Amino acid sequence: MKVAVIGVGHLGSAHARNWNEIPGAELVGVYDVSSDRAREIAAENQCVAFEHPDQIIDAVDAVSIVTPTPEHRKSATPFLEAGKAVLVEKPLAHTLEDAHFLCSVAQENEAVLQVGHIERFNPVVRSAIHKVKDPVFIECDRIHPFSLRSTETSAVHDLMIHDIDIVLHLIESELTEVDAHGSRVISPTEDLAHARLSFASGATAFVKTSRVAFSRSRKVRIFGPRQYISLDLVDRTGFQVSLDSEYDPADFLDTAGRLDAPEGAESFLAKHLHQEPLEISGAEPLRAELEAFMDSAKGLRPPAVSGAQGVRAMVAAGKVLESLRDRQRAL
Repeated sequence: MKVAVIGVGHLGSAHARNWNEIPGAELVGVYDVSSDRAREIAAENQCVAFEHPDQIIDAVDAVSIVTPTPEHRKSATPFLEAGKAVLVEKPLAHTLEDAHFLCSVAQENEAVLQVGHIERFNPVVRSAIHKVKDPVFIECDRIHPFSLRSTETSAVHDLMIHDIDIVLHLIESELTEVDAHGSRVISPTEDLAHARLSFASGATAFVKTSRVAFSRSRKVRIFGPRQYISLDLVDRTGFQVSLDSEYDPADFLDTAGRLDAPEGAESFLAKHLHQEPLEISGAEPLRAELEAFMDSAKGLRPPAVSGAQGVRAMVAAGKVLESLRDRQRAL
């Protein structure tokens, strides 16, 4: 399958490198508004540095769009109109109008459209997905070292949207309420954001993001009936705690309604709670994402993250921004 990368900055260059290493993929070339950068990445990957994206359309079967978010609609549209398979980095577009437009163009031309929510392909997340049963409470904490990249975009769309997508993937219910706080610290847009997402099913998620830090941390905790799953997306470790299937607190109450465990708390927990590490394996997230996209481009499977799912994440992120900015205006 012949592919190209549009936009070869920090992330786009990683797309190019991975495409150049994936069996069955042929990296035809790259394009960037900086011709020097395009030539540099093309030389590293033994491919062509195109002078204009229009030159790429007839030369490829699929393309990665890794341009700045405000350019996604302009960059992706010609390829979708030509029926090419398109992977657009998250968020799908700069505005909901642009996102809906891209989905419409893809549908009209029967083109594959996948959104680059890469955390779906984190091996820790993938190992946990099939173990999660009816989550009722989710906590997501994402802390990122400060970078000059993407400061034109709020941390909600830059970082938090990763966790919003995970939450929406796990909780298959309508989002009914959003309550958010946030602030600017260094950037012209929000650097910090905390949000509570409430769903029709009764499930709740707390999502916290900061991009003003000196270290990196990405953790997810998932609570369900008789179950707790803890994930560290940086260290790529995780474990599951399960409650004994026959446990009923009513069997262990004293006359005051408190749990009564003569053997002590530690022994009581050891008897009724069972902890096991998650078996984590798989390719690097970007490699796994591109391989899944290649399968979709070949018609072997639906997109792992569809345009519609990308829109849903943007809608939720928009509600977070609306809530926190309403709160800021009220101060």
